[in-house]
Amino acid sequence: MRILEFMRLYLLASLFCLFSMNVLSETCPTAFDVKHKDLKDWKIYDSDNGILLSKAREKTFKQNADVFVLAEWRRHGKDGAIHCYYRNKTGSVLEAYLAKDHFVPRNLAQVWYQVTGAMHCAAGMNRCQFNSISNKTKRLAKR
Repeated sequence: MRILEFMRLYLLASLFCLFSMNVLSETCPTAFDVKHKDLKDWKIYDSDNGILLSKAREKTFKQNADVFVLAEWRRHGKDGAIHCYYRNKTGSVLEAYLAKDHFVPRNLAQVWYQVTGAMHCAAGMNRCQFNSISNKTKRLAKR
């Protein structure tokens, strides 16, 4: 009977760990989220010059985002940033991207590939995951 209890406990602990890892990781917002939800921690930049979009262009970007295209990671100093690209209904890639700082790619060797100056994810949006650098720093400091 103890073996059965141990197996149940082990299974529950394993499921909890898997669930926790996915909850703690970040992915790009869906196109629906871009259109309809508050993107409070995300900034929207112009793809050509890297400058934050004006409120008018931000509104247009949000209205036109129809399909997620690419998750990208760029190194900035000691850490990096998530970049998320989208296209509109006609298939044109929008000339802007969502960005969030202080993240690193998760499963780097499995789904990411090097492109000049950046890492691109070669998988679906929910497999292109990022871990927060600040969370890792806090965990290391506690030990």
